[in-house]
Amino acid sequence: MIDKLIRASIKNRALVLVLTFMVTLVGIYNAYHLSIDAIPDVTNVQVSAVTASPGLSPLEVEQFITYPIEMEFTGLPNVTEIRSISRTGVSSVTVIFKDGTDIYFARQLVNERLKQAEGIIPPGYGRPELSPIATGLGDIYEFVLTSDRHSPEELRTYMEWELAREIKSTEGVIDVNIIGGQVRQYQVKIDPRRLAVHNLTLSQIYDKLEAANQNTGGGYISKNAEQIVIRGESQYKSIEDLKNTAVTTAGDGIPLLLGQIAEVEIGPALRFGLITKDAKGEVVGATAMMLMGQNSLEVVKRVKTRIEEVREKLPPGMRIETFYDRSEFIGRTLSTIFTNLAEAAALVVIVLIVALGTVKGALLVALAIPIPMLVATIFMNAFGIVGNLMSLGALDFGLLVDGTIVMLESMLHGFILKRSFYEMQTKLEDRELAAEEIITDACVRVGRAAAFSVAIIMLVYLPLMSLEGVEGRMFKPMAITVALALGAALLFSLTTFPAAASILFKNPVFHHSKNWDVITEKYKLLLDFGMARKKQFAYAGIGVVVFALLLGSTLGSEFLPRIDEGEIAVDIKRLPSTSINYSRDINMDMESVLKKFPEVVSVVSRMGRGESAAEPVGTDEGEAMVKLKPRKEWVTASDREELMTKMKDEILKYVPSSTISLSQPIENRVNALLSGSKADVVIKIYGDDLVKLKDIAAQFADKLKGVQGVADLRVQRVLGLPLVEIKVDRESMARYGVQADEILATVEALRLGRQTGKVFEGFKRFDLVVRLKIDATDLEQVENIPVFTSSGSTVPLGQVAEIRLVEGPAAIYRESLKRRIMVETNIRGRDLVGFVNEAQKATAEIEKNLPPGYRTDWGGQFENFTRAKERLAMVVPIALAIIFFMLMAAFGSIYYALGVFIVVPLAVSGGIIGLVLRGLPFSIPAGVGFIAVSGIAVLNGVVYASTLKEELEKGASIADAVYLAGIHSLRPVMTTEVIAAVGFIPMAISTMAGAEVQRPLATVVIFGVIVATVFSRVLLPIVMEYLLNLYEHQEQRRSAKRKLLEKQAFANRNFAQDNGEWIDPHRGHGVSPEIVTEEEPAPKTKENKRPKKKRS
Repeated sequence: MIDKLIRASIKNRALVLVLTFMVTLVGIYNAYHLSIDAIPDVTNVQVSAVTASPGLSPLEVEQFITYPIEMEFTGLPNVTEIRSISRTGVSSVTVIFKDGTDIYFARQLVNERLKQAEGIIPPGYGRPELSPIATGLGDIYEFVLTSDRHSPEELRTYMEWELAREIKSTEGVIDVNIIGGQVRQYQVKIDPRRLAVHNLTLSQIYDKLEAANQNTGGGYISKNAEQIVIRGESQYKSIEDLKNTAVTTAGDGIPLLLGQIAEVEIGPALRFGLITKDAKGEVVGATAMMLMGQNSLEVVKRVKTRIEEVREKLPPGMRIETFYDRSEFIGRTLSTIFTNLAEAAALVVIVLIVALGTVKGALLVALAIPIPMLVATIFMNAFGIVGNLMSLGALDFGLLVDGTIVMLESMLHGFILKRSFYEMQTKLEDRELAAEEIITDACVRVGRAAAFSVAIIMLVYLPLMSLEGVEGRMFKPMAITVALALGAALLFSLTTFPAAASILFKNPVFHHSKNWDVITEKYKLLLDFGMARKKQFAYAGIGVVVFALLLGSTLGSEFLPRIDEGEIAVDIKRLPSTSINYSRDINMDMESVLKKFPEVVSVVSRMGRGESAAEPVGTDEGEAMVKLKPRKEWVTASDREELMTKMKDEILKYVPSSTISLSQPIENRVNALLSGSKADVVIKIYGDDLVKLKDIAAQFADKLKGVQGVADLRVQRVLGLPLVEIKVDRESMARYGVQADEILATVEALRLGRQTGKVFEGFKRFDLVVRLKIDATDLEQVENIPVFTSSGSTVPLGQVAEIRLVEGPAAIYRESLKRRIMVETNIRGRDLVGFVNEAQKATAEIEKNLPPGYRTDWGGQFENFTRAKERLAMVVPIALAIIFFMLMAAFGSIYYALGVFIVVPLAVSGGIIGLVLRGLPFSIPAGVGFIAVSGIAVLNGVVYASTLKEELEKGASIADAVYLAGIHSLRPVMTTEVIAAVGFIPMAISTMAGAEVQRPLATVVIFGVIVATVFSRVLLPIVMEYLLNLYEHQEQRRSAKRKLLEKQAFANRNFAQDNGEWIDPHRGHGVSPEIVTEEEPAPKTKENKRPKKKRS
């Protein structure tokens, strides 16, 4: 089939080239529309239900909201995990589904159960809502609105009702989260004493305001030819409207107005978060969130375009300042990818020209780089694969051009061998036909071998497609992309290349490289030296493998190298009792410290959450985003780790009241999504009693302090929130005739207030809130608030309720229907897996002595590494076994397959040595490098074995064949190996953003190819000679055995004919004797000794 395809491509060369051109155009279109991001989105399929219930403490949130929702979610199909957070005023329950579950189906399942949960949650305790359809990497653009002329309330109002709506209407944006400023409210602050004087309750005020703030419709009337709609309007439009609301009527008929018993004003709502920038004060911030599945680069471009349009319409004095732009990170990583690819392509072309000695041939081979990549983008779009650092950055151009190199090498060799045949032709037409015949024969001769080689390379990437979870989302698209590009390259080498070559080489190139003559002569000397010292070289090869394995035992391990994002995220934790205003002041002090670093461009800090309750973050938690200058402008530190260490030291020196950890924005979000924490490693402790959980966590933290590499160690704070607890005294309530709802209404109005409607200002709408005019921080004033009895009199609140200051939970975390606490730590200066192993040994005694009902679980990035390692350990041997059997089928002998596989340990050893020399730990990208270099090694072993088999078929002895095969395969093997290594050099030495992921992969391939090339060029002939001699010896023994059996059978037949009567059972004693023969080893004599073969 392959032969027919090549011949048809040359015969219909014009059609093939036109089709190639059309496919290239389609590929260019798809490449332009390819979804682009910096790194793969590893977010699992998860749906969150968030319930805002302002005023409730974490205990009430857990009891009345979180737990009922969790129980409703239990039993949903395809669910792998349920976790939740209960904080003051907010509940968040996250359901994680199995990979592959459709997000919209998952949301439908969750939404159906939420409807049932709403019936369980008490009225007035909040309504659960689904979070936006966004991934963990959905925060693509963050900016602040500042002004020297406008108040925080004006900034927040403009952001919420003007700017955010413009951004939200942008295609690809699902939501805009706002934080900071002051939310505008119409506030009715009632004096409780005046209520008592006029015998009014809070409930009556609520009812009056709700009833008076309505519009209604009365249908319509017809008047002559007109129809007129009847409309009744009573909505509040101003503060005066509110003040003039009659709440009751005195005995003399004079109405009591709201303005007489309350202050009515516009004021800020109770806030749960704030944001500051560059130590200059508060600003209003917003985050644009991208719809799942969108092209992040395109969405950011649209957002920036909309920002520029809005900027022109801003009120005088307002400014929009961006502090996080995902497209900058994407741009840096894309620059890394395309720079490395361009440099690799240039190096490959140069090597091709030097190695092949023909410019047009090298350029034709080089076309196997862009065209297959463009074809791959067609299928990437079809399969929904995003172009990023992993899917595009792992492509090796050396692998793409392997097939075409084999074709071109065969063609150039054919030109030299058949030069006389070509020159015999006198007519131009005959010469062109002769050249075409040479090209056809040359391509057909190696077509199957080229296809087989590419198939092997595709097979070695097969294990990556079996990965699951985070590692699957990270590396499976890369494996698919490489397989698509290799498949397209194979098709190119079998169709487009022969068709184009038949046009470009109508005048054959009879090139003979003197450089290769010199290299070949040097190689002959080395090969002669090695063949004369076979045992020494064999021992040297084994020694290299053993040495590499010993070195490999010292390597650390990690899941994925940290990628330099260009920003630093400072995770902030403070005491739960810290006020939000104090946090603002501390944040500004921290910003001042960070701004002193010359590497820092800007610092934006946030505490708490926006009023929309999209994030379950308390006012004691926050994050500072530190934007950095390019690395070449750094002066304080040489790398990111050193800079983060110095920053942390300075912050703790001047701002000691915070627990901080430094990481990177995307890294933080990914860790939080996967393990529920932003730290590198977490110990999750499960149980029911929060106090016991805290004590156990403290024991783990003490042990971890002594483990090398620990950084930013902290225990999750679940206790320590001060509460003003107003607990009803039911005996006193019964004695005075006070209803519980009256007490609870009073508590609600202390600070938060009761929302009784909306006040409209055009299309803007603001909450109308009723609360008491009292200083809630003064417990004595709270105790003296009058509460109505059933007789119409009042009693102080302190007589019917116990009011005290207590400590309660700051947050309640749950996972798998159990409460949990986490011990969190980052790692610096050490590999991840080694740290976890040592930490688990250090804490083993604590785990053994856990109380009944309590258990632990370790989480973080090392879980992904362990899972990927276990999966690859199972799948890689299967893939290698498949390749081995393919080699057996192709060569018809197990000995050839064994000989080819000898190169693999050498290549792997070289990769290990490379990692050790460069100080890189083993990671999954390094594992991908080992897979790739194993494929390259097998491929070149196949080239040698094929050449060897050809030499034997020509009649050469084994000794001569292994020698000649080494010489004849030197050029194609060296060319492919050098190109494979050269293609990875830019990745190995790059220091640009994102190169951290490519560096281990490139290092393994380069060093693996070098070691495999140096040793296999001598060791492979030695091993193949031994294996073939062994095979020949066994064949001789089998042949001798067959001849002996044939002679014995002949003798038996003659014996039977000569003694027919004796062995006839009818003539003798009934049973004929059975003649048994045994093979006896032939005596070793001078005649049957095997002669030694000499190399000619």
